[in-house]
Amino acid sequence: MLKTCIAIGFPTAELNALLPGVSDRLNVVGFADDLNEAAALMTERVPDAVIVYAVKEGETEEDYLKLGSGKTEVVFVARAGTKKADGVKYADCSDGYRALKTVLDSDGKKEIRLSREKALDERIANIFITAGIPPHIKGYQFLREAVKQTVDVPEMINNITKQLYPAVAKRFMTSPSKVERAIRHAIEVAWSRGKIENINNIYGIKIFGRGEKPTNGELIALVADKLIIEYSL
Repeated sequence: MLKTCIAIGFPTAELNALLPGVSDRLNVVGFADDLNEAAALMTERVPDAVIVYAVKEGETEEDYLKLGSGKTEVVFVARAGTKKADGVKYADCSDGYRALKTVLDSDGKKEIRLSREKALDERIANIFITAGIPPHIKGYQFLREAVKQTVDVPEMINNITKQLYPAVAKRFMTSPSKVERAIRHAIEVAWSRGKIENINNIYGIKIFGRGEKPTNGELIALVADKLIIEYSL
């Protein structure tokens, strides 16, 4: 099964030499020079792994582990003389090859992620159908992806226009404005059917009253927060 990763701090020549040999099993979805660039990439997509070739001055291994938030495997290339930190996964090698292989050989992490993804999709579908959002419209797909992105990176809900909509648009190869309109339409459909208040039954408290229509951000944040609590993500 093809895994995704972000490569950080790799010399370009070395990475270009390594990738052809693993391209059938590993898809490098992003390249970064340092921690800040890696964090920016992960607001758009959460990969299976982050492979760190070099930790820059002012950064620590722990910074990268926080970046993964437990949902992404983080592997460091350990050179001779590297002072290893407790609880950190290293590839004992002088170059990047074994780091790539370490990621490819750790199948258990992928299986866990797939299991979680399936459970998450099923739970989101249950909530949306209960709320009267029909699965055949585009807004349903966009809304589901927006919730999943927010579950993975909760901070994205604080910047819907500049981060969340563009991330969903990139996933479906469309524009952020179309994502926003389609999600708004999906909510309006549910509201017109008088079912949006059924979400109250899921939460056990009155969140929406009859005639109250949530905004895009309100609904995404509400559902994502519920899932984060349920799955302890």
